[in-house]
Amino acid sequence: MTPASGTTRRGPVIALTGATGFLGSHIADELLRDGYRVRASVRPTSDLRWLDDKDIQTVQIDLADPAACCDFVRGARAVIHCAGMVVADSDKAYHQANVETTRALLAACRREWHPQGGGSFLLVSSLAAHGPAGPGRPAVEDDPRRPISGYGRSKVAAEKLVLEHEHPFRTVVLRPPALYGPRDTGFLPLVKLALKGWTPRFAGPMRGLSLVHGKDAARAVVALLETREAQGVYFVDDGRRGYTWRDLADALTVACGRRVRLLPIPLWLLKPAAFLLRPLARDASVLRRDRIRDLEVPGWVCDGGRLERDTGFVAEYDAATGFADTVAFYRREGWL
Repeated sequence: MTPASGTTRRGPVIALTGATGFLGSHIADELLRDGYRVRASVRPTSDLRWLDDKDIQTVQIDLADPAACCDFVRGARAVIHCAGMVVADSDKAYHQANVETTRALLAACRREWHPQGGGSFLLVSSLAAHGPAGPGRPAVEDDPRRPISGYGRSKVAAEKLVLEHEHPFRTVVLRPPALYGPRDTGFLPLVKLALKGWTPRFAGPMRGLSLVHGKDAARAVVALLETREAQGVYFVDDGRRGYTWRDLADALTVACGRRVRLLPIPLWLLKPAAFLLRPLARDASVLRRDRIRDLEVPGWVCDGGRLERDTGFVAEYDAATGFADTVAFYRREGWL
């Protein structure tokens, strides 16, 4: 374990996986802001730029190694498991990255934590675990899970390990919808296209999409951590219960300071493109076959009302203010 310089905090230790990523780095910031000590798992290849010069203890471990996981969780008040694989070439790869790491961390917590110690295990899952839901019937926590992708199925399997087994500690699952915000490279191509005056409108049945700014998703995680009565599954959204394609274009217009028009793209064009441009699919996620299936549904909309009722969480950003915050970050970083 390698402490960052000047580890002076005295609050409870939170063991955080995925801290070098987009959402995980915002969770780390939110934990520090609330006075926690952060112990972050990293890999030898991890980019530490969002953790540099912060009062964070980094631990280089393999999350599939049971002994290493025991060292990682020992003495922690809670584990926030945010690490995972969003894009993979096979269901096996998704399972290894998203399910087996969850299994190893849960086993380590059972082994290392005192049964009456009041620990918490919080898994960051995804709306993909629930499956599609249109704006007329947003996803809620009591719905049956009907994932349509390998990624979604792996998140269901991880959720089952957390929720459908007896653990001597509190377990919580957060399912964010589509995320965006500062530090997110996936949203950058959309902004670059919008600055030229266009944003895609994929032809098909999809009528709505829930969004959450990364900082708000991080605040939701910490709200669940701090609400001891919270257990089970929670969705988070920004209060809008979904955006239409036109809503997204209007929000980009505000953020980019110029009119952004919808660029119609037939889904049938994406399917041959996915086949012909397979070498690019890892970087252009919309060209992956499972992501094309994500566009062939009524929508990806969720209702975060339970989270608000149980924790008092209210998002700070809607799409217009969140997109503007993100564009400003990209400009400060020289990404645009």
